[in-house]
Amino acid sequence: MTTFLEADDELKRTLGFLPDDEALDKQSETRMTSALTAAEIYVQNAVGQNIDFYQKEDVKPLYKIACFAIAANLFNHPSSATSSTTASTIIGQMRGAYDLYLEKEQQNGSTSESGSTEPGN
Repeated sequence: MTTFLEADDELKRTLGFLPDDEALDKQSETRMTSALTAAEIYVQNAVGQNIDFYQKEDVKPLYKIACFAIAANLFNHPSSATSSTTASTIIGQMRGAYDLYLEKEQQNGSTSESGSTEPGN
Protein backbone atom coordinates (compact mmCIF):
# COMPACT_ATOMS: atom_id res chain seq x y z
CA MET A 1 0.00 0.00 0.00
CA THR A 2 1.40 3.37 -0.96
CA THR A 3 0.33 6.56 0.78
CA PHE A 4 1.28 10.02 -0.39
CA LEU A 5 -0.92 12.56 1.39
CA GLU A 6 0.51 14.47 4.35
CA ALA A 7 -1.03 15.84 7.52
CA ASP A 8 -0.60 19.38 6.27
CA ASP A 9 -2.15 22.71 7.27
CA GLU A 10 -5.23 21.93 5.16
CA LEU A 11 -5.95 18.74 7.13
CA LYS A 12 -5.28 20.59 10.39
CA ARG A 13 -7.87 23.21 9.42
CA THR A 14 -10.30 20.45 8.43
CA LEU A 15 -9.93 19.08 11.96
CA GLY A 16 -10.43 22.51 13.54
CA PHE A 17 -6.80 23.41 14.27
CA LEU A 18 -4.92 26.48 13.13
CA PRO A 19 -1.47 25.70 11.66
CA ASP A 20 0.41 26.93 14.77
CA ASP A 21 -2.31 26.07 17.27
CA GLU A 22 -0.92 25.52 20.77
CA ALA A 23 -3.61 22.89 21.39
CA LEU A 24 -2.08 20.76 18.65
CA ASP A 25 0.52 18.72 20.49
CA LYS A 26 2.86 16.02 19.17
CA GLN A 27 0.47 13.22 20.18
CA SER A 28 -2.39 14.86 18.23
CA GLU A 29 -0.17 15.27 15.19
CA THR A 30 0.79 11.59 15.40
CA ARG A 31 -2.89 10.59 15.64
CA MET A 32 -3.65 12.86 12.69
CA THR A 33 -0.95 11.20 10.57
CA SER A 34 -2.16 7.72 11.57
CA ALA A 35 -5.77 8.61 10.75
CA LEU A 36 -4.75 9.94 7.34
CA THR A 37 -2.71 6.81 6.57
CA ALA A 38 -5.64 4.60 7.57
CA ALA A 39 -7.96 6.71 5.41
CA GLU A 40 -5.70 6.34 2.37
CA ILE A 41 -5.53 2.58 2.85
CA TYR A 42 -9.31 2.44 3.21
CA VAL A 43 -9.91 4.41 -0.01
CA GLN A 44 -7.35 2.42 -1.99
CA ASN A 45 -8.88 -0.87 -0.81
CA ALA A 46 -12.35 0.40 -1.71
CA VAL A 47 -11.42 1.67 -5.17
CA GLY A 48 -8.25 -0.05 -6.43
CA GLN A 49 -4.53 -0.36 -5.90
CA ASN A 50 -3.11 1.43 -8.96
CA ILE A 51 -1.41 4.49 -7.44
CA ASP A 52 -1.03 6.21 -10.82
CA PHE A 53 -4.81 6.59 -10.89
CA TYR A 54 -4.83 8.71 -7.71
CA GLN A 55 -2.15 11.02 -9.11
CA LYS A 56 -4.28 12.03 -12.11
CA GLU A 57 -5.24 15.71 -12.02
CA ASP A 58 -8.97 14.97 -12.24
CA VAL A 59 -8.84 12.29 -9.51
CA LYS A 60 -6.40 13.69 -6.94
CA PRO A 61 -8.83 16.29 -5.50
CA LEU A 62 -11.55 13.64 -5.05
CA TYR A 63 -9.06 11.27 -3.45
CA LYS A 64 -7.91 13.97 -1.06
CA ILE A 65 -11.45 14.96 -0.03
CA ALA A 66 -12.44 11.33 0.57
CA CYS A 67 -9.29 10.68 2.61
CA PHE A 68 -9.72 13.87 4.65
CA ALA A 69 -13.38 13.03 5.38
CA ILE A 70 -12.45 9.56 6.62
CA ALA A 71 -9.41 10.84 8.54
CA ALA A 72 -11.58 13.44 10.28
CA ASN A 73 -14.01 10.74 11.40
CA LEU A 74 -11.17 8.52 12.61
CA PHE A 75 -9.49 11.42 14.42
CA ASN A 76 -12.62 12.76 16.10
CA HIS A 77 -14.32 9.41 16.84
CA PRO A 78 -11.53 6.81 17.07
CA SER A 79 -13.58 4.12 18.79
CA SER A 80 -16.74 4.38 16.69
CA ALA A 81 -15.68 5.89 13.37
CA THR A 82 -17.42 4.88 10.19
CA SER A 83 -16.97 6.15 6.68
CA SER A 84 -18.79 9.43 6.14
CA THR A 85 -21.54 9.90 3.58
CA THR A 86 -19.23 12.30 1.76
CA ALA A 87 -16.45 9.72 1.54
CA SER A 88 -18.83 6.94 0.49
CA THR A 89 -20.25 9.06 -2.32
CA ILE A 90 -16.83 10.07 -3.60
CA ILE A 91 -15.55 6.49 -3.40
CA GLY A 92 -18.51 5.41 -5.55
CA GLN A 93 -17.61 8.04 -8.16
CA MET A 94 -13.96 7.02 -8.05
CA ARG A 95 -14.84 3.32 -8.58
CA GLY A 96 -16.53 4.17 -11.86
CA ALA A 97 -13.62 6.36 -12.94
CA TYR A 98 -11.16 3.62 -11.89
CA ASP A 99 -12.95 1.03 -14.05
CA LEU A 100 -12.75 3.39 -17.04
CA TYR A 101 -9.08 4.05 -16.28
CA LEU A 102 -8.34 0.31 -16.27
CA GLU A 103 -10.18 -0.18 -19.56
CA LYS A 104 -8.11 2.56 -21.20
CA GLU A 105 -4.90 1.14 -19.74
CA GLN A 106 -5.73 -2.32 -21.08
CA GLN A 107 -6.68 -0.94 -24.51
CA ASN A 108 -3.39 0.93 -24.67
CA GLY A 109 -1.49 -2.13 -23.49
CA SER A 110 0.20 -0.02 -20.83
CA THR A 111 -1.02 -1.51 -17.58
CA SER A 112 0.93 0.11 -14.76
CA GLU A 113 3.50 -1.82 -12.75
CA SER A 114 2.89 0.31 -9.64
CA GLY A 115 0.15 -1.85 -8.19
CA SER A 116 -2.59 -4.33 -8.78
CA THR A 117 -5.04 -3.37 -11.49
CA GLU A 118 -7.95 -5.28 -10.02
CA PRO A 119 -10.72 -3.02 -8.65
CA GLY A 120 -11.28 -3.32 -4.94
CA ASN A 121 -8.07 -5.24 -4.21
